[in-house]
Amino acid sequence: MFDWIILAIVLVWLTFAAICDIKTKEVPDWLSYSLILLGLSIYSLKSIQENSFSPILKSLTVLGIFFAISELMYLSKQWGGGDSKILMGLGAILPEYPAQLINVFNPNLSLPFPIILFMNILIAGGVYGILVSLTLILKNIKKFTKHFRELTKEKNIKSIRLIILILSFLFIILALIIKNYSLQLAFFALAIVPLTFLYLYLSVKSIENISMYKLIDTKKLVDGDWIAEDIIINNKLVYSKKSLGVTKKQIEVIQKHKKKVLVKDGIAFIPAFLIGTIISILLGNFIF
Repeated sequence: MFDWIILAIVLVWLTFAAICDIKTKEVPDWLSYSLILLGLSIYSLKSIQENSFSPILKSLTVLGIFFAISELMYLSKQWGGGDSKILMGLGAILPEYPAQLINVFNPNLSLPFPIILFMNILIAGGVYGILVSLTLILKNIKKFTKHFRELTKEKNIKSIRLIILILSFLFIILALIIKNYSLQLAFFALAIVPLTFLYLYLSVKSIENISMYKLIDTKKLVDGDWIAEDIIINNKLVYSKKSLGVTKKQIEVIQKHKKKVLVKDGIAFIPAFLIGTIISILLGNFIF
């Protein structure tokens, strides 16, 4: 019974969070905190039912692990605060695959379920991110092309590209000389991958600059927004663009002195959490 309740809660909460993220680029804190609370409550009841500390310890352990991962992703600016809190909620409520669903979906559980869940979220996020990026490029193709060309003309990019091209040429020669098939593949990969990543990086930077920065009214600022410029008021640095997000106290000060600020608007990532979780429940580890 608990397992079906868990599945229903996870799907409803993630669906609502995804809708909020797409519409407002913000996930309400109550969604994340209630998911954590529900997870801990359900596994506490499981512990009482089974007369064992094992269920609640599993929930707390995976919650702790996902908290550490969330902090790392947040501090490296890969995720926003809402994404991090939702992952913690998933850790609390899905520390293991719901046993009653195994015979229903017959998933591949060759790895511990938290690893499968996190891995599938990242894979879904990668595919989702590429699709969103392609959509943004097509919507802003002229601006994208112009900015991309400007980036390729920058002196440091030219130098990096020249070094990569020289190394790629050398790796191709080595691949043609060496007769070992495995080494040939390795050298061809070394010749192609760095150049591919360089152009991928330039594409991402171009997308960021043409579609992810916007000037907004300071009244619309919310806790955690990434302001893309230093805010100096009365010769005092109120906010640094290197910060992890603006705080409520900083917002109050900024609103008194500024009408508009430039903010970085990231991609809504919670839909990838929903997709990754559904894949994990239906298929488990579908990679290997």
